[in-house]
Amino acid sequence: MKQLLWIAVIWVMGVSGSCAAQANYGLATIGYSDADFANDSEGEISFSLAYGRQIHEQWYAEGGYYRLFDYSNDVADASGDALYAALLGKASNASGELFYKLGVAKVDISSDVQCGSAETPLTCAYDDSIAAGLAGLGFDYYVTHSSMVRMEYVFFGGEDNFSAHTFSIGFRYNFK
Repeated sequence: MKQLLWIAVIWVMGVSGSCAAQANYGLATIGYSDADFANDSEGEISFSLAYGRQIHEQWYAEGGYYRLFDYSNDVADASGDALYAALLGKASNASGELFYKLGVAKVDISSDVQCGSAETPLTCAYDDSIAAGLAGLGFDYYVTHSSMVRMEYVFFGGEDNFSAHTFSIGFRYNFK
């Protein structure tokens, strides 16, 4: 919840300060994430929110939030969220922008796992933040001058054998 509050504050500051600049954008995506951590693997619906700024003719800086997974099954209840900062290199053409993304992330993972026996049921809790790197590839397709549809793949890899593959589609709005 604390992360969502920070994302909302950053988002509002970016929107209010970016109304006069063409080089800023907001992004919302939804997709599928397959995450592996501590001998557990789960595929889930994921989403992200981000704010980006063009820092050079061919470069963007982007920061945002990913909800990587949130699931519950017979063995565990787990969630994973990531705050990230990334650089995007882009190549533009008449229909859109092809880009690659490289960055770092702080991934917060929490879970409650059944670790007892049938006679003595116990629940073991895990709550930790890990550092991760991210790499991605995508395409922003022009819908209008101010709006784009984003399709992307992002890989997260980090401490304690954490990895996540995300495939998403979303909407990018370029502020004017």
